[in-house]
Amino acid sequence: MNKRIWLVLVLITLLAATGWWYRGMLLDTNATNARAAPAAPPPMTVQLAAVEQRDVPIRLHAVGEVEALQSVAVRAQVSGVLENVAFTEGATVAAGQLLFEIDPRSYQAAVDQAAARLQRDQARLANARAQYERLAPLAKQDYVTASELADAHAEHRQAQADVAADKAELEAARIDLERTRIKAPIAGRTGTIALDAGNVVSANAQSPLVVINQVAPISIRFNVAQDALGRIRRYQREHSIRIRIDPHDVERQSIAAKLVFIDNSVDRDTGTVMLKARAANEHDRLWPGQFVSVTLELVEHQQVLVVPAIAVQPGQDGPYVFQVEQGVARVQPVEVARQQDGLAVIAAGLEVNDRVVAKVPRSLADGTRVQAASTPSTPSTPERPADAGTMD
Repeated sequence: MNKRIWLVLVLITLLAATGWWYRGMLLDTNATNARAAPAAPPPMTVQLAAVEQRDVPIRLHAVGEVEALQSVAVRAQVSGVLENVAFTEGATVAAGQLLFEIDPRSYQAAVDQAAARLQRDQARLANARAQYERLAPLAKQDYVTASELADAHAEHRQAQADVAADKAELEAARIDLERTRIKAPIAGRTGTIALDAGNVVSANAQSPLVVINQVAPISIRFNVAQDALGRIRRYQREHSIRIRIDPHDVERQSIAAKLVFIDNSVDRDTGTVMLKARAANEHDRLWPGQFVSVTLELVEHQQVLVVPAIAVQPGQDGPYVFQVEQGVARVQPVEVARQQDGLAVIAAGLEVNDRVVAKVPRSLADGTRVQAASTPSTPSTPERPADAGTMD
């Protein structure tokens, strides 16, 4: 009997020990599993942009070359010794301003000689006229022969022709004398002076004495693609097209210009059309030969929805953005009307004040939890310099 009781107690003890060991194993396993379970990933930090509504102009961009509105190569029209240079290189001159003086003495002598011949022949003309007028009535009374009257008439006509030739010769001599004083044919800025005083100049020499460029106002020549020609002409009929010139100088201000010319043909080699604009250039910021950026503002689309262009992603089914609602990024298909100056104009798919991911990380996927960066992004156009000057 005692042996049975002892066996039962041993069995109960073994069963209890086994139960406590198994319970401990379960607790250890649960604790290990709890430690091995991964934590939920934190939200991805992204830059967000709000969908904005604003006025967006349609712009065309081109590279232009500045050229003088007028350029005149000044040459001597008479030969002689250059006595005086009446301006300095690079100076701004007015139309009609004296530039050069050539020794006028030989040309003054030619004027005096022509004037003397004219006086001599005018006296001869007066005598021939008086002789003819005296013989004409006598011929009617047969006091002189018809041959004598004809000779008097011929002498009178010859004297008239000599006087006319003398007047023309005198005028030519005076013109040559006047040409010894070379004046500026246009207002503008002078270039390099080819000859100094004391040198001999030749009439109509191949090399000019100086070149004058008219730089105020000034012309800007540029080309646009032939596909844009129709739009430019249509908008030009409706209103004046605003043009901004950026000379990339230290002032960093654009210059207002006016479209004045559209070429009458398309360049077959480049498929472009040449246009010209005109700017006042009051402060000489534009210089002939300078390359500038040209922006044509054709028309302004008012109150359209825009997002940063980099927010729009290409997809197999069309463009899309990551729209963020309640901290989750979702793929949202959109319809893009056009892109310009870093902005995408949204025709459909978004509403004003919607939030989208501005800079899309490569690992961003549909349904990803996100949080906004400390400096949210907003749609913005590149910095636009203030306009300097106006063109009517």
